[in-house]
Amino acid sequence: MSQFEKAANFRDIGGYRTTDGSKMKTGVLFRSGALSKLTKNDIKQFEQLDIKLVCDLRTQEEFKAKPANLLENTTVNIVNVPLHQYETQDGNRMKLLRFLFGKQGEAEFDQFIREYYYKITFERASHVKEILNLIAEEKNLPAVIHCTAGKDRTGIISAIIQLLVGVPYEKVEENYLLTNQFYAHRLGKLSRVMGWLSLFRVSPERVKYIMEAKPEHLNEIYKGILKEYHSIEEYLCKACQIDKKIIEKLKIQLLE
Repeated sequence: MSQFEKAANFRDIGGYRTTDGSKMKTGVLFRSGALSKLTKNDIKQFEQLDIKLVCDLRTQEEFKAKPANLLENTTVNIVNVPLHQYETQDGNRMKLLRFLFGKQGEAEFDQFIREYYYKITFERASHVKEILNLIAEEKNLPAVIHCTAGKDRTGIISAIIQLLVGVPYEKVEENYLLTNQFYAHRLGKLSRVMGWLSLFRVSPERVKYIMEAKPEHLNEIYKGILKEYHSIEEYLCKACQIDKKIIEKLKIQLLE
C-alpha cells in the first residue's frame, strides 16, 4: 500500500507473473489518484521514484484547476490526455444526486458506469493510443498514470496494459479492486457524513455502492473486447490503431 500522505490510491501495477512465465517489472509503471495535494514529504518520496512522465487522464478543466503539486524545477514531463469529457461522478452533479436520492439510484448508476467504461474503451481509442505510445518510450519511464480517484479511468488503462503484457485476468481484477482497500476508511467517513446531511435518506449502503470499484464493470469491458477483437493486442491494433512495433516496445519496457 502507498506510503504517501496525500497521494491517494498510489501503487505499482507491476510485480505480477504473466501467463508465459515472465514477470511485469516493478518500479516502472504506477497508478494513482490526483497528485494535486502532495505534501513536502510526498514530493521527496515521489522524487525517489525517479518518475519521468505523469500521464494525467483528467479533463482539461480538472487538469488546469488542480495541477500536480510538484516542484517547479522538476524535470517530470506532465501530459494531459483527457480520457473522458467529464469525471465519473462530479462532472454531472445532477446525475450524482439522482444516484444518491432516487429510488432507482443504484440501477441508474450501474448503467451510467457501464456506458462510461464503454465510451472510454471504444470511443476514446485514439486517447488510449496516445497513452500507450507515451509509455512505450524508454525516456518516459518510470511513469505514473492517474485521474481524480485513480479508480475508473486509471483502472481501465492499467488493466489494458497489464492484460497486454500477459498478466492473468484474475490478477488484473485483483489490482483493480485494491482501490476499495485504499478508500475503505474514507468511504466509511463519507457514508456517515452523507447520512447526517441527508437526514438519513441516503443509506451507507447506497454511498458504498456508488463509490466502490466493482469487478463486473471491468469484466464487462474485458468480455466486450474479446468478443469484438478476440484479444487485447488485436483491440489495440485495430480499434486504437497502435503500431505492432509500439506494442512490442511496450512489452520490452514492462517485462523481465
